[in-house]
Amino acid sequence: MEYSIVSEFEGTLLKDQDPFSYFMLVAFEASGFIRFTLLLLTWPVIRFLDVLGVGDVGLKLMVFVATMGLRVSKTELVSRVVLPKFYMDDVDMEAWRVFSRYDKRVVVTKMPRIMVERFVKEHLRADVVVGSELVVNRFGFATGFVNGDIGSISSKVAKLFVNDELSTQPRPAGGKLWTRSSSS
Repeated sequence: MEYSIVSEFEGTLLKDQDPFSYFMLVAFEASGFIRFTLLLLTWPVIRFLDVLGVGDVGLKLMVFVATMGLRVSKTELVSRVVLPKFYMDDVDMEAWRVFSRYDKRVVVTKMPRIMVERFVKEHLRADVVVGSELVVNRFGFATGFVNGDIGSISSKVAKLFVNDELSTQPRPAGGKLWTRSSSS
């Protein structure tokens, strides 16, 4: 019998639900002080959008400001070299212990997959990462936009389990762990 788990990255495996600081790191490390300052100046707008209940629009704004015009290779480099140290400092060890007990591990994130995948696969030993995808032009530059709707990512994964035996364990921080057992 193979046991599977699907976990949200922000708020479950990471203690903090707010990805703003990670976008600040990408903005600074990949592009410099000007983009960092621009993203910092958009912070009040992002918070206001959260208060209005349209946090996904705020997240799209963060993605746009932090990645627009960057080479995808530069974003991958920052994701490989800089972000893991900060992710590791924020990992909820209790959630990771539960997560690591399962045979098949899937992580769901609202952040662009490129920012999370390397860390999650190498350090948390996840098998699959489901997240938003950056739109890249033919020259290898990020447009700042993401494919699809960020808010529907978690619900898409939950729908995979509709007809299966599913246990949802809410986390105190607001994230979720979905688990499933299947016969192999």
